[in-house]
Order: sequence, then structure tokens, then C-alpha cells
Amino acid sequence: MEKEMHGEGWRTQGAAEKYLQMVDVVAPGRKEILSVIARIATSMEPEQPRILDIGCGMGIVTDEILRYSPQASVVMMDYSEEMVSICNERFKDNPNIQILHHDLNEGLGQCIEGRFDAVVSCFAIHHVDFENRVKLYKDINSVLKESGVFCNGDLFRGDSPLIHEWEFDNYICWMMDQLREKLGQQYTFEDLKAKQLENYELMRDKPGTVWDMCNDLKLAGFRFVDCLFKYQNLAVIAATNR
Repeated sequence: MEKEMHGEGWRTQGAAEKYLQMVDVVAPGRKEILSVIARIATSMEPEQPRILDIGCGMGIVTDEILRYSPQASVVMMDYSEEMVSICNERFKDNPNIQILHHDLNEGLGQCIEGRFDAVVSCFAIHHVDFENRVKLYKDINSVLKESGVFCNGDLFRGDSPLIHEWEFDNYICWMMDQLREKLGQQYTFEDLKAKQLENYELMRDKPGTVWDMCNDLKLAGFRFVDCLFKYQNLAVIAATNR
């Protein structure tokens, strides 16, 4: 699925629209994940929150945030020039949006100014190399206001290899039903599993466990870490110092 959207294909509006159509079919609980992230991000400062959206992709999280808080000020960041180009076009009429090109493997770098009520991310940090994640979380902690929150919705693997394998197989069965019922596409279990494993390899996905992320956030100096949502292999983790 994601394979078809990789590389130059992102430059076309049709590819972006196709991805949006597909992702709701193949990502369990995606709409709830977006809602949880946007609601907690905008609740920190309800009047005009200042939010940093890292790994922003096509701006789907920011778009959800603006549904709850239209006056929010958002700095968006992504390593993909294609995504930055799409967001520049998508939010060109909103003076409260700033879009930056940056690789999260380098932390937040020197391009961020001021502090934020919330830092958010969705389906992005599992692309960051494991050895760079604690540094990234430290940078996030450093740009949050005293009562700020970091909220990440992402792909995770199971802690137990046995449970991870069961959960992945369960996800493949769920996706088979979704593709058949919503798109009329028929796959065998073996074919769809092989296709999804190929996609993970192609997209260089590096999911850790929920516990890995919680431990890394603590190492980065966050006082409190919670899991706000989990469904199959996706979860939402929030961290704060209050």
C-alpha cells in the first residue's frame, strides 16, 4: 500500500489523495488517534495554543488541530521535500502556520525558536533511528512550556516475540477484511502478510515497543508518561512534567 506512495509519487495531488483514502482502511483506529492527539494538544492553551508538529507529513495532524482550535499557531517540520511542498500549498492562506524542512534524526536542531504548549507527532518517529530517539525527546522536552505536553501516535511492536507475532497476524486478518469490504480487494493471508512486510522494509520502519518509548522519554527527563490509546499495533503515548 505505502509502496505506491513512496518517492516521486508524493509530488502529485492524486497520490496524496490515494494515500488518504488507503490509510483509513489499513490503519486501525487512525481517526481516534488523530482526535486524541489534537484534543490534548489544544487543551493545554485553549485560546491560541502554540504547537510543534514534527514529521508532519501532509499536515493531517495539523489539520485536525485546526478543527479544534482554528487560531492555533503551528510550526510544522518534515524531512521530505515532497511533504513540505504539499504543506506549503495546503496551508498557504494561513498566516499562523510555519513549515520547515528538517531531519528528526538530527534532533530539533537550531531551527526552533520559543516554547510550545504541545509537541505532536503521528506515524513519524518509528522512522527515526533508535540511537537518536532519546536526543530527540530531550530536545522536545526543552522546547515545551512548563505545563506543555508531548503526544505521539505511532506504530509499535509487541514486547514479547510471541505476542508480537500474534498481534501482527491479527492485524493482517483485520486488514484483509477491511480491503475486501471497503475496496473490494481480495488477498490471501500469506500474500498480504508478505506485502506488508515488504512495505515495512521499503519504508524503513523501525517500531519499538510502548515500553521502549516510555523508558526513553523518562531518560529524556520527562516526569510523567502515559499511554492514552492502544489498538492492535498502534498507540498514543503522552509525556509531560506536570
